[in-house]
Amino acid sequence: MKQLLHIPSAQKEMILTSMKVHRQRLNGMGKRLFDIAYSKILKMDHSVELDGMEMMYVSQALNSFGKRLAGIRLFDEAGNYRSMAMEMERIRINFQRTNGPKIRKEKTASAGTLTA
Repeated sequence: MKQLLHIPSAQKEMILTSMKVHRQRLNGMGKRLFDIAYSKILKMDHSVELDGMEMMYVSQALNSFGKRLAGIRLFDEAGNYRSMAMEMERIRINFQRTNGPKIRKEKTASAGTLTA
């Protein structure tokens, strides 16, 4: 299951910038999985379909880049990236709640019904 996201071009550029920088610090299978989401964002026009993991990669990249900007004292820009990361994370959590596996608790026997 995927979530359709409508992303304006200014925000798309912010996402691409943060993902490009974040991608340089990845390697192996993590980088390959990250690249799937990165290529989807690169190819998108006005909307893109992402699954929960891909949304998580986007929010991690935005947060990471926001921290980097804060480290060089660009606090306003950092706040914009961090805010977008929080919004992406909010969308992901709602998506996971709606589409994730449903966990049912099994009823266990109580102490009064157990026999030795």
